[in-house]
Amino acid sequence: MSALPIAEAAQVLGVPPGTLRRWCREQRFPVAQAGRRGRGCALLVDPEVVRKWRGADKHDALILELAQAIPDLLAAATEKAFIRIENEPAKRRLAGYFTAAWFQLATAVQDTLRERCASVPEVRMFPEAIKRLQKIAKGD
Repeated sequence: MSALPIAEAAQVLGVPPGTLRRWCREQRFPVAQAGRRGRGCALLVDPEVVRKWRGADKHDALILELAQAIPDLLAAATEKAFIRIENEPAKRRLAGYFTAAWFQLATAVQDTLRERCASVPEVRMFPEAIKRLQKIAKGD
C-alpha cells in the first residue's frame, strides 16, 4: 500500500485522524513522505508502516523512533558545521559536499538500523536544513 493523506490512512487503520496526527507530531513512527499541496494532504502516511510500528515490540519501536530522528539530527549537525566555515571562497561548492556527506551518513545509519529491524524505511525526505544547503549549492 502506498502513502495516503492522514484522514484516509486513519480510516484504513481504524484510528481517529487526531490520533494519527498526534503520532506524527510526536514522531512516534516513521512518516512516509511529505505530502502534496492542499488541505489535509500536507503529510502522507503509509498505513503498512504504521501497522508494523504498532505491532513491533519495544526494541523494534525504539529502533523505528531512532530511524525517524537520526536524519534530522544529522542534518542539523551538518548545517551547523557548514555555518562554522568562515570566508571560504568555495563555500557554495562545499554546501554540495556537505549535502552529499549528510546523505551518505543518513543512509548508512538507516541501513545499519534496518539490519536489526527490517521495517526501517529508506531515507526519502530531505530535512529543511539539507534543503537550505542544496539551495546554497545551486546558487539560489
